[in-house]
Amino acid sequence: MGMFERIRKFFRSREIKETPEAAEGAIAGANVQAGFAYRRTTEDMSAFDLAKDAAAEALNRVGSENFSVALVYSAYEHNPKDVAAGVSAAIPGPWLGCTTSGEITSAGIFEDSIVVAAISSPRIKFGVGVSSGVCQDDEGAGKTAINMALESLIAKGGAMKEGANYIIMHGSTGGEEGVIRGLQQEVGNIPVVGGTAGNALTENPPYVFANGKAYTDAVVLGLMSSDMVTVVDSGHGWKSTGKVGLVTKANPPEERKTTLWHKVYTIDNRPAAEWYAEQISSLKGSEVSVDTLKQYYPFVTFGGSSGIGGTGYPTGIKDPQGRIWTRDVHSVEDDLGLTFWAYVPEGTGLEVLEGTPDTLTDRSKAAAKDLFSKYSKFKPVMMFDFNCVGRKIYLSKVNKLDGEYEEIKKIMKGTPVVGFYTHGEQACYGGLNQHCNLTITRLLITDTLAT
Repeated sequence: MGMFERIRKFFRSREIKETPEAAEGAIAGANVQAGFAYRRTTEDMSAFDLAKDAAAEALNRVGSENFSVALVYSAYEHNPKDVAAGVSAAIPGPWLGCTTSGEITSAGIFEDSIVVAAISSPRIKFGVGVSSGVCQDDEGAGKTAINMALESLIAKGGAMKEGANYIIMHGSTGGEEGVIRGLQQEVGNIPVVGGTAGNALTENPPYVFANGKAYTDAVVLGLMSSDMVTVVDSGHGWKSTGKVGLVTKANPPEERKTTLWHKVYTIDNRPAAEWYAEQISSLKGSEVSVDTLKQYYPFVTFGGSSGIGGTGYPTGIKDPQGRIWTRDVHSVEDDLGLTFWAYVPEGTGLEVLEGTPDTLTDRSKAAAKDLFSKYSKFKPVMMFDFNCVGRKIYLSKVNKLDGEYEEIKKIMKGTPVVGFYTHGEQACYGGLNQHCNLTITRLLITDTLAT
C-alpha cells in the first residue's frame, strides 16, 4: 500500500465542539482555536524560561485538546538549544520553527523576542520532519524530511485529503530549490509556504527547530493536512524596468549543492557584473561601474543609504505564467560573475526591477486587504507572515516598517498575525513552488470547512 493510501486510510472525522472566546491574541472558532504568546529579553529571564513561558501561555490560549501544532520564532540572541528545550518543556510536540532576523506579531514587531503560535483543531493535523546535511545533499534532505513528516502524520492518526495539504518549510543554510525538488519527488506538487531562518545578519549560522532540538545545516518541514479553507499568497511590489538579458552561463546543479550559492557568469554572453552595471547606469542616467557595484554588495552591507542591495534595482525572473519572482544579488565576484540568493537558471531572461517604499508597502497592504475581504466570510483565525529581511532594512531606512504593520493590523480586524523576517521565502503560485527573496509570503487559516 502506497504512502498516500495509508494516510487516507487513517483519516478519521471527529466531533467538533464549540469553545468560548479566548484571550486577546487568540481566536476560538467552532473548528479551530488559534493564538500566540511572546516573551522578550526585557523580562530578564533565561532563554529557557522565556521560551517555556511563551509556549505555556500559547498552549493555554488554545487548549491542549485536539492540539495540532506550534510554530516558534526566536530572536537570534537567544541560545537556540535553550529555546528548543524551553518550548518542549511546555509543548511536547508537534512543533517547528527557526531563528529570525526579527519577529512579527499583531502585538508588535520585535528583535528580541521568542514568539509561539499554537493551533488546536480536530480538523488540522500535522506531521513534522527534519533533515540535516543540506550542504551535502539538498534534494536528499528534502526527501528525508518530508518522509519523516509523512510518518509522523500517520502515527498521529492524521490524513491528507486532495486539495487540503500544505507544507510549511524552514531551512537554515540555503539549498531551498533542491529541498523543494526533493520533497516534490516524494509527494508531488503540494503547496509549499515558509521562510528561511535568519541570523540577525551576523556571521553565525541560523537554526531550525523541530520537536525539542535545534539544528544547523538543516531543513524542517511541517506537513499540514486540513479540510479548512486555507490560502497562500505571495507578492513584492517590484516592477520590471524593461531591461532584460539572457543568462548565458550559470553554475550547474552539482556545483550549487556544494556551494549553496547561485552564480551567474555571463548575461548576453558578457560578464554578468558588467551587464548589470550597464543597465543600472542607463536607469540612473549616470555611470555605475563594476567597482561601485562591489561597494554595494555583499547583501548585508546594503550599500549604506543607497537602498536595497545597494543599487535600488534588484532583479527578477518570470515563471511560465509570466509572474515575476525577485532575485537579489548576494555579491559581485572577482571574475565579474554575480551570485544570487535564489536560483537563476541558465537560459532565463533576467529582468532589472525597480520599486519604492510606497510600492512595496502598497502591495503588502493591498494583498492583506484582498485576502481579508475575500475570506472574511470564512472567519480567519490566524495569518502567518514570512517577510524578507531585505524589505525590513529597506523600509526601516525610511520609517515605513511600523506603519505597514499598523495598517495590516487594522485590515485583519483582530485576527492574530505571526511571522518573522526571513533570509528567503518559499511560496506556491499557480501550482508552482518557488524559492525567492524580497517578498512577503502569507498563509491564512480560517474556521470554515472547505467544500
